[in-house]
Amino acid sequence: MTLTLLIDLDDTLLSNDIEVFQKAYFKRLAEALQPWAPMDKFMPAMMAAIQAMLTKKTPALTMEEQFDRVFYPQIGTAKSALTEVVNQFYAEIFPELRKYTAPRPGAIELVTSALDRGWQVVIATNPLFPRTAILQRLGWAGLSPDIFNFKWITSYEQSHFSKPHPAFYAEILGCLNWPSGPLAMIGNSLEDDILPAEKLGLPTYWLHEEESEAPARNALSQTGALENVLPWLEKIEMTQQAPDFHAISGIFATLQSTPAVFDTFSRSLPDEVWSHRPAESEWSLVEILAHLRDVDREVNFGRISQTIRGENPFLPGANTDPWVRERNYAAEPARAALEGFFQSRTNLLELIDGATKRELAQPARHAIFGPTTLKELLGFIATHDRTHIRQAWSAIQTAV
Repeated sequence: MTLTLLIDLDDTLLSNDIEVFQKAYFKRLAEALQPWAPMDKFMPAMMAAIQAMLTKKTPALTMEEQFDRVFYPQIGTAKSALTEVVNQFYAEIFPELRKYTAPRPGAIELVTSALDRGWQVVIATNPLFPRTAILQRLGWAGLSPDIFNFKWITSYEQSHFSKPHPAFYAEILGCLNWPSGPLAMIGNSLEDDILPAEKLGLPTYWLHEEESEAPARNALSQTGALENVLPWLEKIEMTQQAPDFHAISGIFATLQSTPAVFDTFSRSLPDEVWSHRPAESEWSLVEILAHLRDVDREVNFGRISQTIRGENPFLPGANTDPWVRERNYAAEPARAALEGFFQSRTNLLELIDGATKRELAQPARHAIFGPTTLKELLGFIATHDRTHIRQAWSAIQTAV
């Protein structure tokens, strides 16, 4: 099975002192926006908007939308009034920041070798920048997407979560149809790249050559220099079996990311694709979304509520598949079905937010699975999510 490789950008594929780079970036952007946002407004608004992106835990809104909700009201100018100015900044001024960066020795060789082996390569950079800024930095690294066939590149236009949230990594995998082959993450930051990816269940390679204390990690993970990554990846390809997403942090990340994945899938789809069924007996995208929404509302929420309260409930089987036709999901407005799923899943996430080990171990009795626990019930929902993401991806592919 094909290996899927997630790679960080700054100080992994591109040498970039991020503090120096950001200082120059903010200065140039502030100068470009000076007539509309004086410095005493610009920097507080920028810092507040970045903080809003970094702390966001709910699936609704992309990073761009989260940024916009904070930044533009604080500077007192509508985004539409600055679109042309901002576009000109990234086209003409942002390229000047290249001088603060340099290609990373060995990076091009690593990516080339990975692609030559048929591996899927993802640029998993923190999505706090517009896509144009990320593509330019890839070019500065000698890794232009015009030449290198990356499977996915994160950016603030598409991503709904940032590092260091494990949901950032779950969203990537969901957008790749939850690959069933080996997975790996490479990065230089223990806090942003390594630990959150491991919380999802990925083995990681930490680019770090100094001696340091590091917490216990995945048994397949390693630490070292960039030139030693390829032999490690070959080992991962040979030894890793099916990815393991059963840790509670991985389950939470999956539950958070699923509505975001559907949002990414559907943003640019024409109306007819939302309602397309691959076959008469299969479901369309809108039917899948309405199904997930109603199962969260009418099955999952009640089960989780009873269990987390320590009631040791008996959970009867729920045959929800007939609802698709009984409730005529196909006739629902597609976007409304997605927004309903956002809300139902957010309600569920709020219910389990901060659940303790004791609460996760609370028992329940399932009509089909027998004795179970809150953690296992949440795992069932996460598995159900992944199944329907794959189903939706298949429905979309047969329609486009």
